Amino acid sequence: MGALAEPRKRAHLRPNGETPQLELGKLKMRNDLERRAFLRGMIALGALSVASPALAHGHADVLSKATRARLLSGDLAIYFRHAATTWSGVDRIEWPREQQRLLSDDGISQSRQIGESIKGLGAPIGDVIASPFARCRDMAEIAFGRVEERFELLGLLSDAEGRPERVAFLRQQLSTPTAGAGNRVIVSHRSNIAEVAGVSLGEGDAVLALPLGEGRFETLETLKPADWVGLVAKVGDG
Repeated sequence: MGALAEPRKRAHLRPNGETPQLELGKLKMRNDLERRAFLRGMIALGALSVASPALAHGHADVLSKATRARLLSGDLAIYFRHAATTWSGVDRIEWPREQQRLLSDDGISQSRQIGESIKGLGAPIGDVIASPFARCRDMAEIAFGRVEERFELLGLLSDAEGRPERVAFLRQQLSTPTAGAGNRVIVSHRSNIAEVAGVSLGEGDAVLALPLGEGRFETLETLKPADWVGLVAKVGDG
């Protein structure tokens, strides 16, 4: 079944007459430089090589055989809530990077280990998209080495404007078949997936969804960050 057509986007104007996308474009020039400097610094300090104690033990049998087969075939949409952060609360995309919630040391390690585990499983990865908040984009880039920032993945609690469009966008991403392009990775916030799929995720948790087309999807199973490590261990034992 072919991919669903994207819904028509509406232009939501801020009080200053600019669209959110234009505001985001201005912020990206500053935040991208800060983010890249942050990632270079983490690599230089070796922080990305430190395994989090939380990832020491995973559950090898967390996935059914059918779900594992779909994961290895690249048929799934994988929705991650961003990994562990330095504080809890609602922030704003307009805030500079240093004032936003950022990945903690554990969150950085979680992101790295999740990416390494998925690579070790041999699960193919297609599109990698993320909310423009630093904690989401950083997780995607650390785990998968690339990311496409999508304004439509902003948390539903962070900005009331465009909420229906953001809900529709996520439903589209979860329901559109991957068509052989590899598992679709989405890194965003708890509020978005709770609204669309009725799933509550902790930091770093993921839900695996099977796209069925025409706005429909099936939620299969959820994974804790440590579970990905357990899956790789099971492959090694096999």
